[in-house]
Amino acid sequence: MERHLRCVHNNPQGGHLPDYAPHPAIVLKMEDGTGLLLPIIVLEMPSVLLMAAVRNVQIARPTMYQVVKDMVEKMGFEVKLVRVTKRVHEAYFAQLYLTKIGNETECVSFDLRPSDAINIAVRCKVPIQVNKYLAYSDGMRVMESGKSIQPPASEGLLFTELDRPTGQPCLDTKEFNLVRNMFTAAIEERYGDAAQWRDKLGQFRSKRNLKKYT
Repeated sequence: MERHLRCVHNNPQGGHLPDYAPHPAIVLKMEDGTGLLLPIIVLEMPSVLLMAAVRNVQIARPTMYQVVKDMVEKMGFEVKLVRVTKRVHEAYFAQLYLTKIGNETECVSFDLRPSDAINIAVRCKVPIQVNKYLAYSDGMRVMESGKSIQPPASEGLLFTELDRPTGQPCLDTKEFNLVRNMFTAAIEERYGDAAQWRDKLGQFRSKRNLKKYT
């Protein structure tokens, strides 16, 4: 469940983005006393993996972010921080900063999608920074808090696009949600619910394959 908020743009004359159909989003809250929120539209998989990391949900197989963390450590570096640096049209960009263990003057950085950078930052427990002008220009202020509501079905693609809305429905997302609900029910020993989600998944895949070949 997510809290429904009524927000306004902090700077209406700034980089005002148009409204889109519901998408997964990561919302960063500024800790500089302004209380500004910076929503970044992301893809389904990074959003789910971030929620798992925040809630300490154990995943059987190593995620791509855990692999990156292990690779960085093997190379003798450590993650120092990540920074959301700019927006080009509708896509945000971020940088991952690494420092050599034992020698912080040796620093390297990489360009990443914000969703990937934030996932890595959460797992490495390092600061997440935002360009000050970007936060002021694109940030939002909370005007009113509402009741908790069930978020609408989200849309997105998996690992193949920048963090921006596509405007198109995604069948991969629908299938992922069905699989996730089925496994969640099974883990929580709600076997009746798991069976119902399994049947819905089978029906969805049958219809999808039928459309593919007609």
